[in-house]
Amino acid sequence: MANLFQQVRNYLFPTPDNPLSQQRPSDWRQYKNPERNLRSYITPVQLQRIRQDIQSWREAIGEAEQAWYPHRVRMQRMFIDTVLNGHVDACMQRRKNLTLLKDFRIVNAAGTENEKLTKLFRKRWFSQYCSYVLDAQFYGYSLISLGDLVADEFPQLTTIRRFNVSPDRKNVTSYVYSLSGAQFLEEPYRLWNVWVPTPTEIGVSLVGYGLLYKVAMYEIICRNTLGFNTDAAELYGMPVRVGKTQKTNEDERAVFEQSLAQMGSAGYILMDMMDELDLVESKGNGQGFKIYESLESRCEKKISKILLGHADALDSVPGKLGAGQGEESPVQQALDDVATIDHRFLCDNINTELLPRLREMGIAIPEDHYFEIKNDAEKEEIRMREDDSNKKTAEIAQTMKNAGLQMDPAYFQERTGIPTSKMEIPEPLKPGAEKEEGEEESNKLSKKIKARLNELYR
Repeated sequence: MANLFQQVRNYLFPTPDNPLSQQRPSDWRQYKNPERNLRSYITPVQLQRIRQDIQSWREAIGEAEQAWYPHRVRMQRMFIDTVLNGHVDACMQRRKNLTLLKDFRIVNAAGTENEKLTKLFRKRWFSQYCSYVLDAQFYGYSLISLGDLVADEFPQLTTIRRFNVSPDRKNVTSYVYSLSGAQFLEEPYRLWNVWVPTPTEIGVSLVGYGLLYKVAMYEIICRNTLGFNTDAAELYGMPVRVGKTQKTNEDERAVFEQSLAQMGSAGYILMDMMDELDLVESKGNGQGFKIYESLESRCEKKISKILLGHADALDSVPGKLGAGQGEESPVQQALDDVATIDHRFLCDNINTELLPRLREMGIAIPEDHYFEIKNDAEKEEIRMREDDSNKKTAEIAQTMKNAGLQMDPAYFQERTGIPTSKMEIPEPLKPGAEKEEGEEESNKLSKKIKARLNELYR
């Protein structure tokens, strides 16, 4: 009995030394070096998904703001259902693509690209790493485990389940709601696990709640609205089948009832001469169905505003009045602002967290080299604005010249950044100098013509 109890205990509370841990069907603790991937620290217990409503949305933030033992379990459990909404997922992917589809490079302090190092990062693992970093903006935080380093790559790179991560205690727990766990900012986990927090907004927690918390309320309303709309379509959109029969035998009545119930898939019914069947359509619905579409549309616009900065950032049509995609359109400005925020967030993490770790692992990356995202469109826009400003300054200088004044070259260079030099104006000729010079040229030409004629008639 004691041996059986020990086996059950080992199965429910496994440790790396337990032989039963190797018999699990999952990949739990499969890594040779568990400290390089904290996923192996988490016991494989399924997190039950529950029905979410506005009350659970409020309870999630209450749990995260507890004074002594804050947890993010309810909040993260809510998020994994929030991202199943098609509109939310599309907005998240759109926002991430604004950064992930940009080209990047590794440069030195002078801004010169190191093509060899840039090529080193053009790998699948690095693209996945950038995606995990950007996910922190939505979920509030990410803990990225690098895994083993193989040929300058991290093939086992993954993100740790967020409901097992405590951003306030800075640990990963084996079970949800545990207080103690692996301190990922300390040895031996520090080097191989990258912590990506977001700044707190109200100062209660050390880490922000993420954009999905603001989105979750509208997504819950959308989800419920879709369910109500489905019920309305079933109740009022389909005709009601009304059957009348004089059968008294229960078995015969049951067969008739079953035929009515299966008409949607069978399309026919066998009746006696005395049986009747009517398809009664709903009348007087009016425009009531529009309330579902209107409410869902309003919630989706709020979600687009939160994630992309503008209500029409995902659904606007190019060329449509008020919703264009030109450089000066509000939609494009909002997307540019969001992209700039994410660019800075990603670059800061890579330059302050990832690159120092890679240097510590032995990858030859000079200390003065850093990661940056190319933004040729932004540079071209800045150059166009500078050219327009310089043109206006040059027009002022021309106007001053026409009025008999002269702009100071030093001032012009300071305003435009264009090197300038004072133009040399030739001195005016003395009176009669032009005539003497003209006569001399004329005499030379006459003598040349005369010599030519003498040669012809010789």
